[in-house]
Amino acid sequence: MDSKYGVLFIRLFGELTKKTRKKFNDEVWGLLINIGVKNVVFNLENVYKMDDSGYKTLLKCYNVSSKNNGNSLICLNKNKFDYDLTNFRLVHDELSACYLINS
Repeated sequence: MDSKYGVLFIRLFGELTKKTRKKFNDEVWGLLINIGVKNVVFNLENVYKMDDSGYKTLLKCYNVSSKNNGNSLICLNKNKFDYDLTNFRLVHDELSACYLINS
C-alpha cells in the first residue's frame, strides 16, 4: 500500500482468494472503515488468480469506499478474470486513476 496526493494505492500481488482474503481484510478494511479513506485504487495488474471470495471482498471494499463519498477505481492492464467488472470504474494504469480522481 502507498498513499500519495490523497489517494490510497493498494497494489495486490498473487492471489485474491478465500485463502488470502483474511490478510487482505486485516490490512485494508480498517483503513476503509475506521479511517474513512475516500480515494482508493485497487491495482490488480499482478493478481493472477481471483475466486468468488476474492471478488466479493473486492466488491465490498469498493462499495465502502464509494459510501465514504470517495472514488474507487480498479486498475488493470486487461480483464484476465472471469468476473463481470462492469460495476467497477476501470482504468489501465495508476496515472489514469489519479487523473480521474483529481479531475
